[in-house]
Amino acid sequence: MSVSIQSTSIQKQEDPYPELMAFFNAIDEVFFSIDFIYPRLIRISDSCEKLFGYKADDFLDDLQLWLQLVHPEDAGIVANQNDLLQKGEIVNSQYRIIRRDNTIIWVEQKLSPILDEAGNLISFNGVIRDVTARKEEEENHRKSEALYRRIVETAQEGIWTIDENEKTNFVNKKMGEILGYSQQEMLGKGLYDFMDEEGKAYAIACMERRRAGAKENLDIRYVTKDGNSVWTNIAANPIFDEAGNYKGALAMVTDITDRKADEEALKKSEANLRTIFDNTDTAYILIDTKLKIVSFNTLAQKYSEQNNDLPLEVNKHIKKYFRPGRWSAIQQYIDKVAKGEAISYELNLPEKNGNAKWYEMRWVSVKNTEGKNWGFILANKDITEAKNATLERERIIADIIQHNNDLKQFTYIVSHNLRAPVANIIGLTDILVEDDLEADVRQEITNRVSISVKNIDVVIKDLNHILQARAINEKKETVYFEKLVKSVKTTVYTANQNEGVQFNCSFDEIESIFTIRSYAYSIFYNLVSNSIKYCRPETPLVISITSHKLADKIELRFKDNGKGIDLKKNGNQVFGLYKRFDISTEGKGMGLFMVKTQVEALGGTIEIKSKVGEGTEFIIQFGL
Repeated sequence: MSVSIQSTSIQKQEDPYPELMAFFNAIDEVFFSIDFIYPRLIRISDSCEKLFGYKADDFLDDLQLWLQLVHPEDAGIVANQNDLLQKGEIVNSQYRIIRRDNTIIWVEQKLSPILDEAGNLISFNGVIRDVTARKEEEENHRKSEALYRRIVETAQEGIWTIDENEKTNFVNKKMGEILGYSQQEMLGKGLYDFMDEEGKAYAIACMERRRAGAKENLDIRYVTKDGNSVWTNIAANPIFDEAGNYKGALAMVTDITDRKADEEALKKSEANLRTIFDNTDTAYILIDTKLKIVSFNTLAQKYSEQNNDLPLEVNKHIKKYFRPGRWSAIQQYIDKVAKGEAISYELNLPEKNGNAKWYEMRWVSVKNTEGKNWGFILANKDITEAKNATLERERIIADIIQHNNDLKQFTYIVSHNLRAPVANIIGLTDILVEDDLEADVRQEITNRVSISVKNIDVVIKDLNHILQARAINEKKETVYFEKLVKSVKTTVYTANQNEGVQFNCSFDEIESIFTIRSYAYSIFYNLVSNSIKYCRPETPLVISITSHKLADKIELRFKDNGKGIDLKKNGNQVFGLYKRFDISTEGKGMGLFMVKTQVEALGGTIEIKSKVGEGTEFIIQFGL
């Protein structure tokens, strides 16, 4: 209402139309009447309280209240309503009001003027209803429409719709750009106007399937405005009305001209390389950017059938040709190659006959002249002969180094362990030749000579054991860890060494090894015996023996909760000959030396982890 009400107090009167007011009071809309001659509110329905939060009496008592409810930003909407009413026009408007609880709602108002015989406005009736929900719905629809329009117009794909007669009725900006037309130029044109004769024949067959309800994803070639060809991938869907009548089709269109050109160039490149591929000692597999096989040579097929029992096939993903445990590493190689890195590594693969072959694997990125990645080449070359020669050379060098170390060790033994008893024998025999020795002195000297001779004998026997450990004369066989532990436990039990010892063994990952049985037994026995010998008297001894299968190795772990060794102090001497670190226990320092000697003789490695008062762990690794 826009009438400026001047009076401040109006006598309330009985309404002359009680039945009509009863009706208006029962509906949600607010009905009111305004006297324009003597500006005053004549009547207002009780539903005003629900709409505005104020009772009818509030409006009748405070004649300025109505105008105060109008939102300040919408005051202009109601300001000029008087002029329209005085012209006899019905006024429809929408504006916001501020309710008593300070909430803001939208209302729709309709004012109907009442004129006298001279055409002057004497009063008007009005009705107001709450349209907040409708306005919110309209706003949401507007936002949704704007968002949809923004998505459609900024999409990186072309969007194209046609009617049931194959006439264009909508394209977005991107679609026009793909074909070189403006959106307006494409509207109304037939689908086939953008194709050559070959493409038209293909498209007609596609549209027949669309009318039958088929959805498709296919590659189609169009002709641009300037006459060039453009390849596209389209995802096409039919459009039907609620009655099931065909009304046209919708297509999402992607320009794949560059991809098609790349594929064509790749095929030409493959043709040029085919002769080279099939006449080389290297296996080649050509892979696209989606990691699907494009081509391969005869040797690659041979290797795949030998190593995987699986023939190579074009368009198959390369993942199926790698063992599951290898795929994560292969993905990392591909990512690096795509960034320009060169990847090369050696791979050892077992054959069905039990032998193993070595291969040099190389990953190469294939790029066009612009540096764009076309795909990858996996090159695989059999280097078994060269690798075996290298390994043999390394073995010989390692043997020479080991023999040199042995000579140093023997020199040490001779100089430190034989010198003293030999010197004793020489000195004592010099005394024995004297004629005036008393019998008891002569006997004492003879006893000492005997002790020195026995010490020399012990050293010589130790040297013999070491030499035997270095020389492998026995045949290898399959040795089961469980049986080996059982045999060792029987031995230490016989020697009364295993009383109160708890063994925790687990060989689930790998249960056996192909090796020399006597060496394996000696290694197990010496490590178990060592744990028992250096246990803590106050703590029950627990020995844990486990096997683990690594990528290309077998790992054995021997762990106990014994006294432990100070590795910071003695770490360099743990496996030394005649090295002992606990004089409270009998021994001569041969056990761990023999373990290391036999492990290395079998081509393995051994390391130790230990803390004083917590225990010791030996980790042994052998190649598979």
